[in-house]
Amino acid sequence: MTVLTVGETMALLAAVEEGEFRLGMPLTLRFAGAESNFAIGLARLGVDVVWVSRLGRDPFGDLIEAGLAHEGIDLRWVRRDDAPTGLFWKWRIGGRSSVLYRRAGSAASRLRPDDVTDEALEGVRLVHLTGITMAISESARELVLDLARRARERGAYVLFDPNFRPALPDTPAAAAARQRAVLPYVDWYLCGEMEAQLLWPDGEIPVRTVIRVGDRGAIVDGVEVAPPRTVAVVDEVGAGDAFAAGFAYGLLQGWAPPACARAGHVIAACALAGTGDWETLPRFAEVSELLARRDQE
Repeated sequence: MTVLTVGETMALLAAVEEGEFRLGMPLTLRFAGAESNFAIGLARLGVDVVWVSRLGRDPFGDLIEAGLAHEGIDLRWVRRDDAPTGLFWKWRIGGRSSVLYRRAGSAASRLRPDDVTDEALEGVRLVHLTGITMAISESARELVLDLARRARERGAYVLFDPNFRPALPDTPAAAAARQRAVLPYVDWYLCGEMEAQLLWPDGEIPVRTVIRVGDRGAIVDGVEVAPPRTVAVVDEVGAGDAFAAGFAYGLLQGWAPPACARAGHVIAACALAGTGDWETLPRFAEVSELLARRDQE
């Protein structure tokens, strides 16, 4: 079973210590992106994952490509581009993360429909798409629409995560209008509670939804599913991507939606408990143990 996701991954300069962004503060070099975070989460569970993107012909692109290859992700359809790899900074103040992007004109902003060929879709059972990709350029938006349509025609699941980013030059109304065009092809719309309120203030999301509601768990198609345990939050960034990976894994196993959400909770808890967007995502054995423990409770 194969999963395909498409989107931008950027080099990340993350603050080592909590505090104001300042001259001389120690930073560590990493990489992150909603779609590659999701891909790593599934790859660590033994799922074959294809990641499609564009990277610059630069050291940041080299670092990302090597890191994702090390995680076992299929990179055959990644293109190297003359435009630069995107870059962002992350720091924490008062227990909350802040980010600053430098992604305008990046290699990934040149993504377009023909970056995902029919050959790339062969054998794909689930396609994961995000609102970030729709927001970075018009050609990337067209790619998301085209890919969602083609995936649906092939009978694959289509998961969509709005991943609304106030730091991008977008408004909630504009993002919702853009996303509305893709929803006829979407099986599940996965979002956070605040995203749902911002993007759909009337509460009417025209597709089956999974809404993450913090320590209350998730509302799956109108039914609340409690999380298996409460964790101390070290870093909340990447938890939504981790949840999506767990939910997708459950769908691929043929589980009922509430069981898929429980798998999402388990993987998201691991992401919340450590630093980094994906570094603390669990392996299959750990997830199996945590799910078995939940079933015994």
